[in-house]
Amino acid sequence: MFSRILSRVGLFAVPFLAVIMAGCSKEEMTVRQSTLDPKGPVAQVQYDVFMDTVWLVVVLFALVGGLLVFAVIKFRSRPGDENKPAIVEEGHGNPLIEIGLITASIGALVIIAIPTLGAIWYTDDVPAESIPTSKLSAWYPRVEGTRENYAKSVEDQVLEIDVIGKQWWFRFEYPQLGMTNDAKHSVPNELVIPKGKAIRINLRSEDVIHSFWVPKIAGKVDLMPGRKNHMWIQADQTGHYYGQCAEFCGDSHAYMLFRVEVVEPAEFAKWVQQQKAEAAPVVAGSKAEKGKALFASKSCVMCHNVGGHFGAGAFGPDLTHVASRKSLAGAWLDNRDPAAQRALERQTGNTEDSVPVDPAALKANLIKWIGSSGVAHGADGKPSKDVKPGNRMHFYKMFNVAGLRETNQQFTAEELDHLAEYLLTLK
Repeated sequence: MFSRILSRVGLFAVPFLAVIMAGCSKEEMTVRQSTLDPKGPVAQVQYDVFMDTVWLVVVLFALVGGLLVFAVIKFRSRPGDENKPAIVEEGHGNPLIEIGLITASIGALVIIAIPTLGAIWYTDDVPAESIPTSKLSAWYPRVEGTRENYAKSVEDQVLEIDVIGKQWWFRFEYPQLGMTNDAKHSVPNELVIPKGKAIRINLRSEDVIHSFWVPKIAGKVDLMPGRKNHMWIQADQTGHYYGQCAEFCGDSHAYMLFRVEVVEPAEFAKWVQQQKAEAAPVVAGSKAEKGKALFASKSCVMCHNVGGHFGAGAFGPDLTHVASRKSLAGAWLDNRDPAAQRALERQTGNTEDSVPVDPAALKANLIKWIGSSGVAHGADGKPSKDVKPGNRMHFYKMFNVAGLRETNQQFTAEELDHLAEYLLTLK
């Protein structure tokens, strides 16, 4: 009885799976972080290898499953079979079948191995055929008027970006363009790259193992402490892409996100100059001026740099242009209007389309983030909850060195408002 039920279930399994797969349309797969929606050559090659493997497995499943269903139906027990002799003769096996199965298995591995090795080779470093159109001199003027954008010695190189992983955020530096942490021009959590250009990524970690992963642009590669690693990426469509750390790295690993903004090459050049500009002065007697004073008195300057205002901090993210960023707190908090963003994505069917920064959302996020430490107070005066557990914003031993003074910053609702107003001026 049970075998009969099992055989009938097997007969319905194939059409049932077919109905389920029919529901897996491309629209359902184009979510913000999807490896099934590649937008660059590296992601496309990796997707192709995945699909090659999928189709091979589908064929194997059909063969093995088909033979199994055939055997279950043909040799199933029927009424009166108990009086018949066994239909299977005793034997030690069929050498021809065994050798054939071994050969087929080896062949299947070869079929998977060839495109896999080709993809590994292709994704290791910028391919030679991409260099002529991606080198700096091909798309980024070296000299504009009296301004030198980069040194002549690097004009035949592709753009290189140093990605530094920290607990729990990413710092991006563009050494060829003079945008480094030492030069007070690093960029936290929001990587900006030109469309259609191959970019070499140098991966470093300052603490534990992290992993750099932008599913729609390239697969994940680890950042190893004390070891240099690299990869290359290229995005063929402009837009706002979502990435994250893909290697467990501590309390807030799940909150360690980042964004990639892909722009036209001309817009990228303007962005570089904007990032190198110093912060605008604040209005005398305003809330922002009071917030600036708090920024200094509350020891924020010990970790953060604000170009043109404060220049001592290099431990935390650079805040010179924090108000222009679409995310905060290691890209965990979104500075855009959520309803407007969802409406835009539904309208265009494209998760890379983005609305601009919403000042109200940004201010609310600043207050929430600055006031969150487990020991601080929020805008309502009540103890706040950590936005990112274990973060070092207010309560930690400086640089994790034993014996150094522990900070323990607390803020009133008024102080949080003033600090937020100051940071809102940093565009």
